[in-house]
Amino acid sequence: MSGELTDQRTAPGAGGNPLRSLMDHGIRANPYPLFGELREAGPTAVEDGSVVLFGEYEHCSQILRHRDMGSDTSEAPSIKGFVVDDAERAGSSIFFMDQPGHGRQRKLVSKSFTPRIVKSFGPQITHIVDGLFEDFRDKGELDVVTDLAYPVSIGIICDLFGIPDDERDMLKEWSDDLALSTELPTLGAAIGVLNVFTRDEINRFGSVAMAAHAYFADLIHRRRKNPGDDLVSSLLATESNGERLTRFEVTSVLATLFVAAHESTTNLISGGILALLRNQDQMAVLRENPGLITNVVDESLRYDPPVHLAARMARARTTIGGYDLDPGTIVVVLMAAGNRDPRAYENPDVFDVNRKIRNVSLAFGAGAHFCIGSGLAKLEAEIAISAFAQRLKHPEVDESSLEYRRHIVVRGLEHMKVSFQP
Repeated sequence: MSGELTDQRTAPGAGGNPLRSLMDHGIRANPYPLFGELREAGPTAVEDGSVVLFGEYEHCSQILRHRDMGSDTSEAPSIKGFVVDDAERAGSSIFFMDQPGHGRQRKLVSKSFTPRIVKSFGPQITHIVDGLFEDFRDKGELDVVTDLAYPVSIGIICDLFGIPDDERDMLKEWSDDLALSTELPTLGAAIGVLNVFTRDEINRFGSVAMAAHAYFADLIHRRRKNPGDDLVSSLLATESNGERLTRFEVTSVLATLFVAAHESTTNLISGGILALLRNQDQMAVLRENPGLITNVVDESLRYDPPVHLAARMARARTTIGGYDLDPGTIVVVLMAAGNRDPRAYENPDVFDVNRKIRNVSLAFGAGAHFCIGSGLAKLEAEIAISAFAQRLKHPEVDESSLEYRRHIVVRGLEHMKVSFQP
């Protein structure tokens, strides 16, 4: 590690960067008023002009699709030098990679996430959900996050990778640190590394990333010897125009997908259920019309997306929304703000499962970095949320139990207790 690290953090909202307010627990529980203010303020420069925030739907969509907006923020002054050498190598991610490497890897990886392959996981997801409901259906209460959303998402990604049952607990222990570490490139560039993470956390991120990287490298070694019907074997066998992913690339892809797949899906399931519980009239609509579940998931993605923001770096002089961006400027895309832009959606702060969405939400990004696993995440959410709505009688959320995780980029609940009639 290089750089002088301290354990001090900037107080929420200090330093002229409103994104620091997201570190405040109260605002994290409901960041939408802040996002609304930032959206309506238009493009806003902070950190002496080195960071510019965008919250309007049209601007966010344009930036996410713009070829001169790079996802690799490692050269940003606020992050450069804090994650280096082995820790950086182990934490490399297709999510923060630019062309041509990103396009090459994405093309090969996407062959394992075709609609046909995703659809084939339906029975497996249903089996997991059925087993979970057997565990709590007579208890009269459950924690939606720990008893339903998380077990579904972690179970499917482990099944997808073909991870043996006796090795899954180890990965679960790493998952939270791995998820937080993936926020470092975004938050480090947008807010400043030392304003978000402590010295101990950054050191731990490096250690956990190395351990996970070593585990997935070993898993790849086992699959080379004994290929199976799983994503690891598929990635090793996938070829396009004579090219294959290298061993290191497969390892990095697996580490990245493991975190992204179950983190975002957990948040989507729990967030969608919370929206229904707080809008019982919409829960009733879904119960009367089970076929609306796809609409419910799409509206959940718009209303309270799993991923709230992303960072890009301008690679050339660019103008977005009348704002001139110099090369090297960090551009923060507030997808959660764009998803509630009244210019894009009528009554955007209302959760409406019958909404006719004319603008695709920004929940899974857009352009070259549109989420590869979006289809699988939506399928898991559809099955889990549908089962919750149809099988539990008179569910009510305990608002005092709602506890949001430390995460800011991939925001979601840590606990959500719900009571129901057995």
